[in-house]
Amino acid sequence: MTSENDVREVPALQDVDLLGRLTQYFDTLQQHLRAGHGWFIFNARGTRGARIVGFILSRLADYQPLVTYYYVPWRDFALNAYMVEVELHAMAEHGQALQGRVKQEYDIATRVSRDSMTRMIVSDLLIVAGVFPHHRHELQFLDQAVERRYAQRLSTILITPLQPHELARQMDELAPEAHYWDRLFTRMYERSLIAM
Repeated sequence: MTSENDVREVPALQDVDLLGRLTQYFDTLQQHLRAGHGWFIFNARGTRGARIVGFILSRLADYQPLVTYYYVPWRDFALNAYMVEVELHAMAEHGQALQGRVKQEYDIATRVSRDSMTRMIVSDLLIVAGVFPHHRHELQFLDQAVERRYAQRLSTILITPLQPHELARQMDELAPEAHYWDRLFTRMYERSLIAM
């Protein structure tokens, strides 16, 4: 007879399938990167999300230094989006003459944000985990990153705790006129494997 602990340790069928598909993807990673293939993984919350991210990062370690990748948790992505899309734009638009310590901090924030954005745009593979936008500037930043990577045929892996309809609703509520969801899903669907 199996105990309750044994039952909890058995991964769900969807996870077994996903890890098998991810294994095949990483076994032929160079080919997928040349084609610009990525992943759009939904419903990856809690331990499931951590397990998926851990698996991806451990497989990518096998390819260093041949493959450049940039892993960004959503919290860091959202913070960078705020700096680039809100704070730095506001300061630049107002043409404030910054001096002293404030100027130094602005220069550091600008450099860090640009470095992060550059890594998001030029790495062979970008992994953004925990995608859950709460602000319009996060959508703008995500849209720009995915669009630029799409134009360069670079692979992107987006991992979200939400189901597709939940992410679509969230994005549409934040910016109903901008069609961010339609553009994101179209770009990712065209060149990515999808998992729920």
